[in-house]
Parts: sequence; C-alpha cells; structure tokens
Amino acid sequence: MIWNTFQWRSLKTRVTLFMLAIFVISIWLLTLYVSRMLREDMQRLLSEQQFSTATFIAAEINAELSDRLAVLEEYGARRLDPSMLGNPAALQARLEGSPVIQSLFNAGLFVTGLDGTAIASVPPTYIRVGLNYGDRDFIISSIKEGKSAVGKQRVGVAVNAPIIAISAPIRDATGKVIGVLAGVTDLTKPNFLDKVSKGGYGKTGGYMIITPQHRLIVTASVKSRVMETLPPPGSIPTMDHFIQGYEGSAVFVNRFGIESLTSTKRIPIADWLVAVDLPTGEAFSPIRDMQQRMLLATLFLTLLAGGLIWWMLRRQLAPMLVAAQMLADQTQSNKPPQPLPIAKQDEVGALIGGINELLETVAQREEALRDSEGRYRNLFDQAQDGLDKFFDQPMNLHLIAQLDGVIRRVNNGWETILGYDQEELVGTVFLELVHPDDKAGTIAQISKLAKGVSVLHFENRYRHKNGEFKVLTWSASISTIDQLIYAVASDITERTQMEDQVHQMAFHDALTKLPNRRLLNDRLKQSMAASRRSGHYGALMFLDLDNFKALNDTHGHEIGDLLLIEAADRLQSCVREMDTVARFGGDEFVVMISELDLNKPESTTQAGIIAEKLSAALAKPYALKVQREGRPETTVEYCCTASIGVALFSKDDASQEDILKWADKAMYQAKEENSNLIRFYDGADT
Repeated sequence: MIWNTFQWRSLKTRVTLFMLAIFVISIWLLTLYVSRMLREDMQRLLSEQQFSTATFIAAEINAELSDRLAVLEEYGARRLDPSMLGNPAALQARLEGSPVIQSLFNAGLFVTGLDGTAIASVPPTYIRVGLNYGDRDFIISSIKEGKSAVGKQRVGVAVNAPIIAISAPIRDATGKVIGVLAGVTDLTKPNFLDKVSKGGYGKTGGYMIITPQHRLIVTASVKSRVMETLPPPGSIPTMDHFIQGYEGSAVFVNRFGIESLTSTKRIPIADWLVAVDLPTGEAFSPIRDMQQRMLLATLFLTLLAGGLIWWMLRRQLAPMLVAAQMLADQTQSNKPPQPLPIAKQDEVGALIGGINELLETVAQREEALRDSEGRYRNLFDQAQDGLDKFFDQPMNLHLIAQLDGVIRRVNNGWETILGYDQEELVGTVFLELVHPDDKAGTIAQISKLAKGVSVLHFENRYRHKNGEFKVLTWSASISTIDQLIYAVASDITERTQMEDQVHQMAFHDALTKLPNRRLLNDRLKQSMAASRRSGHYGALMFLDLDNFKALNDTHGHEIGDLLLIEAADRLQSCVREMDTVARFGGDEFVVMISELDLNKPESTTQAGIIAEKLSAALAKPYALKVQREGRPETTVEYCCTASIGVALFSKDDASQEDILKWADKAMYQAKEENSNLIRFYDGADT
C-alpha cells in the first residue's frame, strides 16, 4: 500500500525530488555553460578564420606590391640609360616599348626629373608630360631619400579617379638620384586590389584596405567607402588599437552603431592595413537559434525526467534495494557468497536469479584462479634463471615494464648504447626517453599488445644521455603470467643514416644540393598532373649562365664551383617553397613554377615577373672567396648574367620531354640574341 500512495516522508518521494533537483540544476547549468562556450568557441573559430582570410589577402597584396616595386627598381636600373633623361623622345620610346612592365600598372607609367616635372609618360591617353608632381609624397621619398615608395591614395590629376602610385629612383653611374620612375594604378579599373574591392565576406560583411598613417580607406567592398576618412583618434578605442599596429580580431561597435567582428593584418611593404569585417548579427545568428532550441529541449527534458524517475522508483526500487543491501553485506565478509532471496518471479526476480548464478560462477572461478596462480608462480620461479642469463647480453637493449610504462628491469645494454645506468631507469616511465614525434606511435603499439597481439615489431627514436637520439628496432610481447611487457631492441642508427645518405645522393646534385634530373622529372610529372586537374598553368624555365666558361678558364674549376653554389642559393631565394630549382648539368639550371593563373596571358605575365627577378638576382656581382693551401685567402669578383627560356604548360597533351625541349629552345633563342635575355617558347617547331 505504501507504494501506491504519495507520501512526503517516504524514501521514494525524497529520492525522486532529490534526483529531480540534481537533474534540473545540472541540465540548466549545462545549458547555460554550453551556450556560453558555444558563443566563445564560435567567436574564436570565426576570429581565426577571419584573421586567416585577412592574413592571406595581406600576403597576396604585399607580394603584388613587392613585385611591382622590384620591377620598377630593376627597370630603372637596367633599362633606362641615365642619358635618356636629357632626351625625352628616347625616354618616351623606351617606355612605349616595354609592354610587360606597363601591364602591371593599369594607369600607366611616367618619368620625372629632379624638380618633379613629368618628362615622359605612357600610355598617351593620360596627359602627364609637363605636369609637376614635386609635392607628391612618393616623388619626395624617391628624390630626397633615394628609396622606392608607395604613395598616399588620392584623386589623380591626369586620371581623374582614385589612384595609387608606386615610385622608384633613377640613378646615374655614381648612384646619384637623377629622376623618378612611377607606376600608377587606377582603383576604378581592374587591378591587383580587386580581391578586396570586388569581394564580400559572408552576406553582409566585407573587406577594407586602410592607410593607418592617414586614417584613410584605400579601397573597400562597399564602393561608397573608398577614400573615406576614419573617425579621429579616441572616438573608437578598438579601432585606434588596430591603427597602432595590433594584428588580430576583436568585437566592437563601429561608427555606424553596428557591433562587428573585425580582423586586421598589416601589409608591411606599404604600411597598409587589411580589415575583414562581419556584423555579429550574422556571425552569431546560428548560436542564438541553437540557444532557443536548447532552452525548449531543456524544459521538456526536465518535465520528462521527473515523471520517469517517479515511475521507475515506484516500480523497481524496493526489491533492488534489498538485493543491493545483501550484496553489500556479503562483500564485507570473508564468507562464500550466498544466494539472494527472490520476492516474486518477474523481471526483477529474473535479474536477481541471474545474480545468484553469477555469484556461484564467481566462487568457482576464484577457487580455480587460486590453484592456477600457484602453478604459474612455480613455473615463473623456475624460468627466472634463464631470464637472468638473457639479461646479461649487452649487445641489445632488454626491458621489462608495466603496461603504464613504468620500467621494472633493464640490462647493461642501456648503458652501452644509451649511456644510462640501470639504477637511473628502474621506476621511471620509458616513454619519457622516446622522441616526442614517436610517442604516439609507441603508445599505439603498446595498446595493440594490451588488446591481445602476441608479438610486435616497430622502430622509434630514444634519447641518449648526452641528448642525441638513437634509432632502435624493437620486438615486444606481453606475458600472460604477470601482464608485463618484455621487449628487446637493437641500435640501427648507423644503418638509418646510411640509407638517408644514399637517398640524398640519388636525388640531389652533390655540389649545389639542388634536386638533380631524376628528382626534377618526378616533380615535373606531379606538377603536370596537378595542372591537368586544376586548369592552372605552370612554367618551366631553362637558365644558362653567360660567360661561365671564361671564369673556369681564367680562375679554375674551384672558383667556378663557388659561383654555381652561390647562383643556386640566389635562385632558391627568388621562388616559393612549393616551386623547384634543379641543376640540370654544368652551368644549366631549371626552375619549375606551379599554380599560376587559369588565364594564359596572366600566367605569362606572372612567369615574366618571376623570370625578371631570377635574372636580376643572378646579375648581381659575385664575390668568390677561396683559400688555397699555402696561400692567403683571395677574393675573385665576377659578373655573370643568364639567358632564360620559359615554356608554359597546362591541360595540353605535351610530355615532360616536350616541355624541357620547349624551354631549352627558348633559352637558345635568348643566347643567340646577345644573351642576358628572357624569351618565351612561341610554339614554333624551329
């Protein structure tokens, strides 16, 4: 009768209310905690993604600006003769005959004298000749400070539109500044900042490029904000924090009263700032929807849990509590387990009957286990003498350890091979000696042993007492007697080092350490396959050093080898990590550029810029120092240019041999046309 009526003082009522209170408090606290953590995690994740986007855009724009500055400097130094500044007609003709550099600046190029007055300009549609630009910041920097500069965004006089100008000084033979070469980009036309001005972030977010020193927006996804001046210092502290150099993400209310998540990243070469902005209303809308659903689900689960707990206790609590109490009493005594009483033959009665059978089985197994343990203990004691002899072998490492990694015993081989005394290791965890990169794999092997694998063979690196790492090969198993790991290892460090040396010799040039022909062919094959899948163009450049034979004939092969090593280093410094620089043989090098544009003309322009950088790097003077036996150290100064042939490849059916042949033909064309030139393969068979 007591179970059919509601009583406040009954155990059922108190347990129900207590469990319900715990459940309600726990689930509501969990709901609040999860909601807060979800918002913080989403903000952190969105901040990381947004900052990654800002970093990517900043890196691309910085690379674009760097390339343009480098091309202007190289063009002014190598293509513009100082005497041309006194001959405007010749200067104009030289500018008009340089389509590659014009393609980098959609509003053209112009040259000024020391007074800032333009004396030549391309294209002719922009009338700049005769205009004075002496008050422009980029002209002032190049004339007075003698350095390249990115100018402040402004409305151009000749262009009549928002523009960005980049300048580089023109020097005479003594290094004195005699003029300025400037390139202009019209922000209203397609340009290298289109990733910002024509892109959006999310549904309502966008991008901006800001000049912190002027607090001016260079370009933005929202066209109306181009050339907008930011609020004065002190108006928005977070914005001031970004302007002062902070790179990262923050949530703040902008000048329009909208709370936004904003991430910024510097563009070092121009001291600009890339900002990615997304209103928090859009960013966190999934969290708000999820919070509402969680609150409804929590309320429903609270009501459901209360009813289920009451019903479960009403039906099942009494007989199970009795059985639990009897079991607790039996575990505290040394007497054999006794069967539990069965009140009635229902599901609970069947459960208690199963427990009685289990108790009987446990009693039988305990007795059998005691007998088995006695037999195994005798067997292990008899085998101990043989184990001691096994541990006396010093040529290998022997180890006995627990499953948790604690060392129980080692042999003298640990001191011979790794420098540790036995006393130093016993009681420590052997994983502490494993190389950090190999710990996960070693733990996985131990897990396999624990799951029943009889014997395992694996390799890992162990720390020597002097701090070095040795490569060991292991054989390990687990004893069924005492559940300990028994393992033996051999030192294969020298063999591993020899294998690495053989691989290096097979695929790399011995002198320059660059990939050789074999490795180049493999990477070219992979790059061609990737181009066929993605549609992006790649480029193969064949470089031959001009007048290299004269250096060998005059100063000997030792000096020639030093020049080849220096040339290899310069080539590698000009390309990305994903690209390949290889020595083809003698004084010939091959540079492979991957993942250019989907458009062939744009890819041709990109490859031309890279080839110009390679040519400029190789053309710088070499100071080759050599120490011969019995003589003081000497320095040989030498200038060596290069002829470069370029072949593009994409989704065509050309073979590796065809592409190498194309680039080689283009290189020989550059050689025949007076060397120190860059030529592209034009598709002709001759």
